Amino acid sequence: MSHGPATQSIVLYERAGCHLCGEVRALLDAILGQGLYKRVDIDTDDALVLRYGFRVPVVSVDGVDRLEAPMTEGELRSLLG
Repeated sequence: MSHGPATQSIVLYERAGCHLCGEVRALLDAILGQGLYKRVDIDTDDALVLRYGFRVPVVSVDGVDRLEAPMTEGELRSLLG
């Protein structure tokens, strides 16, 4: 049984002004489509800042952090394919 993006909860943890976050966002838009994953700005929540700090961007699948910066397009495609 396939567990592709349609059945997964994908979250991108990011912060404003982060060029790596922008690159990963563009890749996710190309792979999944705009609006088909959740974006969370870690700077809006002190607990998220403590959890992720300078590790952003982080891609979480079904509540599990799976990739963090730096990540490649191949890694993202493999994870989400």
